[in-house]
Amino acid sequence: MQYTIKFKCENLQLPIHYNHILQGFIYKNIFDDNFREFLHEKGFELDGKTFKLFTFSKLYGDYTYHRETRTIAFTERVDLTVSSIVDDFNQELLKTLLYNKNLELNNQPIEVSGIAVQENNLETNGAVIRTLSPITVYSTSWLNGRKKTIYYFPQDSLFQKYIKDNLISKAKLIYNKTFDKAKFKIVPVQGKVSTNSLYFKKFLVKGSSGIFEIYGDKELINTALNCGLGSKNSQGFGCVKLVRSL
Repeated sequence: MQYTIKFKCENLQLPIHYNHILQGFIYKNIFDDNFREFLHEKGFELDGKTFKLFTFSKLYGDYTYHRETRTIAFTERVDLTVSSIVDDFNQELLKTLLYNKNLELNNQPIEVSGIAVQENNLETNGAVIRTLSPITVYSTSWLNGRKKTIYYFPQDSLFQKYIKDNLISKAKLIYNKTFDKAKFKIVPVQGKVSTNSLYFKKFLVKGSSGIFEIYGDKELINTALNCGLGSKNSQGFGCVKLVRSL
């Protein structure tokens, strides 16, 4: 499921790198305390790795950029898209958003004016997608005693491999079956993809944004739409929106 929450605000002030603020907002507004703690502290485990199985977009709306303070201010409204295939997550977050009249983002009041829901349960083996937040793909290694992060982009062969491997892990958790022979391919649309860099707290994260075509098993396509592509999904990376089926 994917849903876009439309908020009313009044000169909402945020730093230009605000992903950690949105992540905190989402966790804070999961209604059930036990589920919130489980998701925040643990998550869903598979083969020694943990997955939160949700992601979220950048904020969309009219804003003013203040160069001196490196902040932005959304004037009257702002939209946030959240995606997850976990029913408990969706129910507990939507419950708060619908009934809490005292919502705050970055210690400033906001009000839900509407929620648009898209189920994302497709019977297709191909789709055109648009990123709502950058897709980040990386590996880590040790060099001279220091941990080094290597980022991959659509022109790199490992971009395809790591996205598929990550997607299969998520799908195993969701569908409780193996995907040993599953097919998946992601293709950037020429001239429609760019590279982005932003900070999550103090850590630089690099990713790719734009229009892509994806092909493969329908379960993997739906997992991509509902849980995100690539890594760091619960930090606001890899959120994608269906443009059309192929």
